[in-house]
Amino acid sequence: MKTLTLPGFILAAVAAILWGTAGTAQTFIESPSLSPLWVGALRIVCACFFFYPALWLSRTPHSTTPVSNKNGYGLKVLAAGVCMAMFNLLFFTGVKTAGVALGSCTIIASAPVWAGILDTFIKKKAPESLWLIGIAIAIAGGVWMAVSQAGNIELNMLGMGICLLAGLFYSGYSMLAKELVSLTTPLRASAHAFSVAGCIAIAAALIFSDIPQIIASDMMIVIYLGVIVTGVAYLLYGTALKTTQVSTCVALGLLEPVTAFVLAITVVHESVNPWATVGLIAILVGLAIVLKSEQNGKVAAKKVSAGSIQATVSGN
Repeated sequence: MKTLTLPGFILAAVAAILWGTAGTAQTFIESPSLSPLWVGALRIVCACFFFYPALWLSRTPHSTTPVSNKNGYGLKVLAAGVCMAMFNLLFFTGVKTAGVALGSCTIIASAPVWAGILDTFIKKKAPESLWLIGIAIAIAGGVWMAVSQAGNIELNMLGMGICLLAGLFYSGYSMLAKELVSLTTPLRASAHAFSVAGCIAIAAALIFSDIPQIIASDMMIVIYLGVIVTGVAYLLYGTALKTTQVSTCVALGLLEPVTAFVLAITVVHESVNPWATVGLIAILVGLAIVLKSEQNGKVAAKKVSAGSIQATVSGN
């Protein structure tokens, strides 16, 4: 059982940790003309420059066969790309409108809730009570971290709505990515979906923001955000989805604010409210419960499968 589940947990966790470095990296961007929209668009483009060479280098005689579209692969790629582009656009817009602390918290905390809702209505599979308990504890910890760090939070309903939508699109991408990696490799699925997302993101940046003037140091940061924080992280995330439930992978995204919190102390040297560590601990405890729920589900599925095989053998 561990050989099937533990790697997925680790890959999703590493992906979330890499995402958590994005905020710290962006604080070093110097050019005022490099808007968040352009940062988001360019990092998707840089991710594609990572995916396609990696895809070419990983080619084998058996991997060059085109993916069959009989399962709607093309439509799923298009939908996943739209979800990623919308998440990218709504993330930066929502954070700007609602504020960094409350906006980021709303997006990250709402994503696993949306994943549970989508699982319930699309796959007709209600989350287990243990999973719900773990998610509640982890989300409460994330909210506590954001509130304790923010000196004065003003509630912006429009910004909150945008952030909730961002969480929905992120969960939608995760569910579609789960379908895609069952039809092809995570690398190929990521390359195709992010190509669609890149086209939409660049178009949105051109429409809603001026052409930026990028200096060399800023370009290095954008490349890091694209290749490592986006390309490598989402490749790990897609690989994790092959063996791990969507709701669990999305929940592990709550490690992102934990990483950002640690980096804020160690790298940016921000002043930190000691009470925020209570939220950090709550996130880790909640995620441990979520992982326990995932393990229980794998054990139960294995027992059901073994029982079915035994019944078939007995019947024969």
